[in-house]
Parts: sequence; structure tokens; C-alpha cells
Amino acid sequence: MAYQIKVTISRITPPIWRRLRIPGNITFYQLHRILQVAFGWLDYHLYEFDFGDVVIVEPDPEFEMAGLSKERVELDPREALVDQFFDKYDRCIYTYDFGDRWEHEIKIEKKLKDTKKNSVPKCIDGAGHRPPEDVGGIGGYERFLAIIKDKKHPEREEYLAWAEKDTKGRMFDSEYFYLPEINRKLLHVLEDDVDSALRLFKGRRGLSGTLKFGWYEPCVETENGTYSWERIGDLLTWLCDSGYTITIKVSKVRKNDI
Repeated sequence: MAYQIKVTISRITPPIWRRLRIPGNITFYQLHRILQVAFGWLDYHLYEFDFGDVVIVEPDPEFEMAGLSKERVELDPREALVDQFFDKYDRCIYTYDFGDRWEHEIKIEKKLKDTKKNSVPKCIDGAGHRPPEDVGGIGGYERFLAIIKDKKHPEREEYLAWAEKDTKGRMFDSEYFYLPEINRKLLHVLEDDVDSALRLFKGRRGLSGTLKFGWYEPCVETENGTYSWERIGDLLTWLCDSGYTITIKVSKVRKNDI
């Protein structure tokens, strides 16, 4: 089965939300990855899915879950399947970052047929840009917005520069939402991870193919598909700060190879 869901970050006005179409035969870890991409989170904090009597949470021995009742069932997000719960429940709370505590209300709006089209996650609609990572929760976000909206505030430029980590260099805009950008990233979200990045870049040939210019950026055409510069960057992000080195080398295509 597949599902249409609406996901809204709680306690923020105007609402920041996404309407998504997702397959049901995925794990909650994969749903977490979809939500991270759909909202643009940077995925370096803990998370949970709360169904009331069941909580799906990645265990962390260094972090004690505040307020987590021992009477509730805990499941591993890498093992629990979305179908098992979305077929039974009509909503849940996805919390990302137990410090800032961003709660996302997930409503299951429709149950869909399990088709090839529905096997690829897609954002159908939405609004707003999520808050910056580590901004300090709702209160910190309200202060951040007040400062960047005040062009005379002495800390405005500093705050805008700090938030570039969340926008890839754009000026932060709380109303920014661009559907094609989200769906480009969702296209490969279920296949791109640290393991696929290692297979691609540490293989015998590494990422090897023909360098071309796509619609708006360079891309590499390989035997197994085309990798945009954006996707290559996202894959390399999985390997950052892990002690790897990288070599970029180009050579002319020989005539007998054409």
C-alpha cells in the first residue's frame, strides 16, 4: 500500500507543512530520511515517531529519553515498517532534535494503490522553510526571525550568515518553498545513503563517466545512470569528516571509445 500524508511542524505560524506521497513498504528510518529531505533538515539529531502506545526510536545509550514511559513499546526504526502502523493509525508525531524539539504532526490523508508511480516518494504541495538547525526551539526561532526582519538590528548580518548553513548560501527566507527542488532530492532518497556512497566512490573505477552539462549544472553520465552535481555533493556529504581523501581527474575521450 502507499499513502498520502500531510506533515506540519507544530506551534509555528504561518504553518510550515508538506503533503507527501510515500510507499508503505519502507522502514521508519526511510520515512525519517524522506521527511528530512522534504523539509530540508540536515539530519544530525535524534528522532522518534510517537503513536501513543508505541514509540519508534533509534536507541542511543548516551541519551536518556525524557518522559518516555516504560509502559510503552519501543521499536527500532530500521526494522518497523510504515505499513504496519499507517494501516492502523490515522496520525502520529514525528519529533526531530530532542533539544530544540521540532514536533511534526503526521496525518494519513489517503491510502493509495501500491503502484510503480507510488513507489517513489513525492512532495505534492507545501509551504514555508523550516527553522535553522540549533536555533533554540520555538522561542529561539521567534527571536531569530525578529532579528533578521529588523534591518537596523546590529546582529542581523551575523544571524543571516549563520543561517547560510541551512540554505546552502541563500539568504534565509521563512517563506521559501520550491517544489521541483524538493522532488529532485526525493527521487533518490531511498537509494542514496552512506553505503551507496561508499560503493560508488570506493569502487574499482570510482565515479567514472562522461562529463556533460545538464539543464543548469554539470553532470556525469555513467553506465548506471546520470549523476547531477547536486546529487554527487549530497552523496559526498555522507562521507565527510570520516577520514577519506578525494581525487578529481578528467581525461579526453579517445576516439575508439566513442
